[in-house]
Amino acid sequence: MGMVKKEFVEYETGLESMKAGLEWMTRYGVKTFKDHTGEWVEVRCAKEVDLFTGEETPIPHLVEDFS
Repeated sequence: MGMVKKEFVEYETGLESMKAGLEWMTRYGVKTFKDHTGEWVEVRCAKEVDLFTGEETPIPHLVEDFS
């Protein structure tokens, strides 16, 4: 019984890391969709520049939770 439980715990851990990866991709990754003309459009995450250091920091996409 311990072996089955170990495999289940590994499965749960993998599932949690996959969910975290998908959430990161929906916030900071590239989004592609069809617009009203039927063409594929690619939207990248916007970046804002820090005025003091000049570094760009990403502004995450809005993510709605429908669950």
